[in-house]
Amino acid sequence: MTKNKNVPTLRGEQLYIPFVGAIIYQDSENGMEILVQIREKGSDKEYSGSVEIPGGKFRAFEDVYDTVRREAKEESGMDITIIEGENDREDFENRGHQSSLIKPYCVTQMKQGPFIGLIFLCKAKGEPAQKTNETKEAKWMSISEIKDIVENQPEKIYTAFLAPLKKFISEHS
Repeated sequence: MTKNKNVPTLRGEQLYIPFVGAIIYQDSENGMEILVQIREKGSDKEYSGSVEIPGGKFRAFEDVYDTVRREAKEESGMDITIIEGENDREDFENRGHQSSLIKPYCVTQMKQGPFIGLIFLCKAKGEPAQKTNETKEAKWMSISEIKDIVENQPEKIYTAFLAPLKKFISEHS
C-alpha cells in the first residue's frame, strides 16, 4: 500500500481520521426535514460543492458530544439542543482515567478518505448560516428531496455522509 503524506501515522502505521456528523432533523408542515449544506473547503477540491450534513474532526481530548455541538455551530450556524443517546452515556473510571460508552446513530467508514465517523441524530435551534469558512447555503430539505438526490444523483453527496443519509431516509420515508 502506498503511503499518503496527509494521513496521520503512529509508529509507522497510517491511521484513520475520526470525525462526527450531525443529522439535524425537524418536523415541519411539509413533513420531516434534514438540515443540509454545501461543502466548500479549499483543502478538498474533489468534494467542494457536494451536499453534506454538518460534521468535522475531533480536537484532541474533546468530548464527542462537544465536538458535535461545535461542528454543527461552526458549519451550519445552528445550536444543538438535543443529541439522541447523549443521556444514555455511561462513564467508567479506572486508574484516574475515564472510559465512556456512547451510542451514536451509526458509524460510517470512508476507506479512501481515510475517515471513520460517528453520526448522531440531533435537534437544533437557530437559523441556518448562508456562509461559513467551510460551507455555504445551509437549509432544510424534505426527506423526499434528499431521497431523490441520494437515489438518483449520489455523486452530489459527500461520500462520507451517503450511507448515514441512506439509512435515515430508509427509516423515515
